[in-house]
Amino acid sequence: MACIFDESWPFVLGQGSMYERLRRDTRIEVDPHIFHAALIYGDAERDFLATTLKEYLDIGQQYGLPMFTCTPTWRASAERVALSRCSGLAVNRDAADFMKSVRASYGEAAHPIVLSALVGPKGDAYKPDEAPDRDAARRFHAPQIMELAAGELDCLEGKTLPSLDEALGMSDVFSETGQPYTLSFVLRPDGTILDGTPFGEVIDRIDNGVARAPEFYLVNCVHASVYQAAYQVIRRSHPEQASRLIGLEANTSALSPEELDALEDVAEESPEKFG
Repeated sequence: MACIFDESWPFVLGQGSMYERLRRDTRIEVDPHIFHAALIYGDAERDFLATTLKEYLDIGQQYGLPMFTCTPTWRASAERVALSRCSGLAVNRDAADFMKSVRASYGEAAHPIVLSALVGPKGDAYKPDEAPDRDAARRFHAPQIMELAAGELDCLEGKTLPSLDEALGMSDVFSETGQPYTLSFVLRPDGTILDGTPFGEVIDRIDNGVARAPEFYLVNCVHASVYQAAYQVIRRSHPEQASRLIGLEANTSALSPEELDALEDVAEESPEKFG
């Protein structure tokens, strides 16, 4: 495995989507621009966020499994922070400190918790036509990435990326930090990302087109059946690049991104059917 994960770990458990969960939770009010990132401010909100996060982390501790979790900053770009109720605050740096405090609460004897500093796409993650080109992505994401890097977590992470160009621009900035980083994309069953680029080509273009390649690649926000179909295509067409794809953070629905985007409620299935 990559260096941010110990090679002795058979696998690493990820968390559920805090973004999707908390923006639908009527017990708490998220910010309309940066969503649950705003919950790190205010004692009651901070406690609520920490308690919700620990529902996932406790599973890793209970079963002795390493966990991979991230800052609540998927929608905390500099542009969005400026529009939010947290304007003027170092939201990303403070979010990194929040995650460190949650991990520290488990004590030094805790099972491993790997912390990533999370960056999301500029536009709708399911609409690649909203994604910026490489140069624009570099400019847009740089302020957030540099602030997150100052938080010095275990790695940086770009997640739910819809286009190759945006991923390249984001990777340019990640490379400048000197810190390890990972990238995660949404895939279709035919093995392409949402802008239509074959995922094997995406990996090859990024690995060979930026100053410093990602530690590894992930897929998120797709059902396990979609991932399995896509992986078979990638393994046949780009076997070398397929080895760089190490995991899945799954949806519990096999609907397409377009179908999911049109839903008012979360689509889900039972653990028995999903597993």
